[in-house]
Amino acid sequence: MDEQFNNNLNQNEENLGDTFVLPIYVSPEKNETEYVSPIKKEIDFTKAERIMAFVAAVLAFFFVHLVLWNVQGFFTTAFYIAVITAAIIFMHKSGRKFKAFHKITAAVLYIFSFVFSVTANGLIKGLDVVFLFCGGAYLIYSVCSENKSFGRFLPIELVKSVFEYPFANFGMECTAINSTAKKSKLGSNAKLIVAGLLVALPLTLVVAALLMSADSGVERILVSLADLIHAQNVWTLLIELALSIPAGCYLFSMFYSNIHRNGSSLDEIKFENICNGARKINNMVIYSAVTPICLLYGLFFASQINYFTSAFMGRLPSSYSYAEYARKGFFELFAISVINACVILFISFCSKNSGRNKPKALKFYTVLISFFTLLITATAISKMVMYIQNYGLTQLRVYTTWFMTLIALMFVYVIIRQFKPDFSFMTCAAVTFTLMFALLCFSRPDALIARYNLEYCADSLSYNDIMEMKNLSDDAAAVILDDRYAPIVKNAIESRSISEEDDFHSSGIYEHQTCDSYESFVDDILAGLNKNPYAEYNLSAILIRARAGD
Repeated sequence: MDEQFNNNLNQNEENLGDTFVLPIYVSPEKNETEYVSPIKKEIDFTKAERIMAFVAAVLAFFFVHLVLWNVQGFFTTAFYIAVITAAIIFMHKSGRKFKAFHKITAAVLYIFSFVFSVTANGLIKGLDVVFLFCGGAYLIYSVCSENKSFGRFLPIELVKSVFEYPFANFGMECTAINSTAKKSKLGSNAKLIVAGLLVALPLTLVVAALLMSADSGVERILVSLADLIHAQNVWTLLIELALSIPAGCYLFSMFYSNIHRNGSSLDEIKFENICNGARKINNMVIYSAVTPICLLYGLFFASQINYFTSAFMGRLPSSYSYAEYARKGFFELFAISVINACVILFISFCSKNSGRNKPKALKFYTVLISFFTLLITATAISKMVMYIQNYGLTQLRVYTTWFMTLIALMFVYVIIRQFKPDFSFMTCAAVTFTLMFALLCFSRPDALIARYNLEYCADSLSYNDIMEMKNLSDDAAAVILDDRYAPIVKNAIESRSISEEDDFHSSGIYEHQTCDSYESFVDDILAGLNKNPYAEYNLSAILIRARAGD
């Protein structure tokens, strides 16, 4: 009877794997089957995984504190360096090998960690958080998949690395920590210590109150300690701890899910078959649908040739201001670029004869649409350059010019792909985006804006212009405080009109103090650094302190 029970137990373990077992005991005397309650099989974590569970919890707290909650600077750079290093060590300890592609990716992530130290632009730092977030997840996915470069289905790989795997074992961090605490004497003692502190808390408060009544020296010490533990700080700490719990679960699940799989999780042949299955529309239908669009583009350019070429020749069309001319060009570009991108995707993925066997007619239409997009993009960039030469730089002008250049490069790669089917579009697109994003981040746009305007538009700068540049970020403020530009700033402040100051105050866009002298202007900039203790820990804050003589 015992032998039969053991045989049934072993059979169920083989059938159900590591999740649970359901032993079945057959009683020959009663001729009936008795079911034993399911037994949870404990997961055996490696030493590296146990350590990483605690490391992930600590890193999650610092992520909330140094990335989400406070102004990013040197400490945030150090945090991301620690995260990347911890990921590399953990994957090495787990037996994963780093290829040249992975080493380059890790180096890029290290470089972008310094963005928080070199710029104070909030938008740039926010975009960098997203970039490092996705890049770090993809690095772990790529190492565990043993990829040698970016895959053909890079967007799908990003979705899997950022969303699928981090949530596949979301509660595994708690399981690992609990398992370690049970097996470790230190963990058991920690539980007892916490329980003892909770029990002793009421009595400690009573004793403290009595000591404060008995001795004024003790009262001063305890009151000082109470002032340090401000109610607002306590609530902030509790919120940060609450947010760090799901962040830690996400981070550990990302590591655990990727480590516990073999080879690539993305079957390119499968996705290729899915794409081929979606190609059901006859090519003649595609040609008939796209031809009117191309003819319309040709007619449009022919009728508006003078309008679109005015920017290349530096002339402003009649009845247009520089602002209206450049702004209208951008919205035309954006709308047409989106439409054309959708058209190209449609004809590439829905045409019956497409993919690697794409016919020449389909390639012709793809190249033609891409060419029209490049023409509009070049025209819009030319108009924006003309606008900048007359009115200077702003954040919007910098960002839109950067975006238009990036879009143009993507369409160039689309054209190349039509003539070279083996051209690695995803790799070139990813590398180009990374380089363009690096240019945007490390050029410190606000500093670039302030320097360009003070160098080339000094004669037309007003009090409002100076105040608006100052309020871009500390990057711009550090440039404005340069000794070379002090006369320009002083002249704009001293020669301001009452109407200018009233217009600036009534806008309600910027927080500011009234600056009636260059000294109060400098004091206003320094006051901004004191609003948050973390705001001083970046390159621009150091330059401001040095140039203000603080």
